[in-house]
Amino acid sequence: MGGEAGWLKYAAKDHKKWIKIVNSFGKTNVAEDIVQEAYMVLYKYTDEKSVVQNGRVNQGYMFYTLRSVYYQYHKIKKRIQVTSIDDEGYTAQIQDNIEMDEEIGYGSFLQLVDKSMEDFNWYDRKLWKLYSQTDMSIRKIAAETSISWVSIFNSLKNIKQILKEKLSEDYEDFKNEDYELLK
Repeated sequence: MGGEAGWLKYAAKDHKKWIKIVNSFGKTNVAEDIVQEAYMVLYKYTDEKSVVQNGRVNQGYMFYTLRSVYYQYHKIKKRIQVTSIDDEGYTAQIQDNIEMDEEIGYGSFLQLVDKSMEDFNWYDRKLWKLYSQTDMSIRKIAAETSISWVSIFNSLKNIKQILKEKLSEDYEDFKNEDYELLK
């Protein structure tokens, strides 16, 4: 779509009306930005025939475009967490290293798993890597590698059993938060 944007002048004629509509969605200080973003959406994804009828902008189309842009803005805004450096909770979070210790312990345990995998044959290492480090299911691995899913399932079951036997003590240390004992 996009292309020549002369028809957007029809949308811009009612600019103040669009700002009032955005403000009606909820108290916001970014109504102007949302309306401008809606103009860009119109330019990028629609054409004059969809929006302008008899020299006037289709009010319903513009309303839904504004509402959509408004909700997208708030959806993105929810994902971003802003923390002030002056906030006491922020400084308490820095001082509390419990979560950091857990992350380091988890990393150490994963390194132990990787080190244990060095003893396995090539096929088992590749299969474990595909299964544990990607979001591929057993069926997807089977489809992409032309290996029977039963064979993959049995191999992974055997690998897990061997890893449990080798790393049971280290796993208990991890669960008990004895991260310094992970070898």
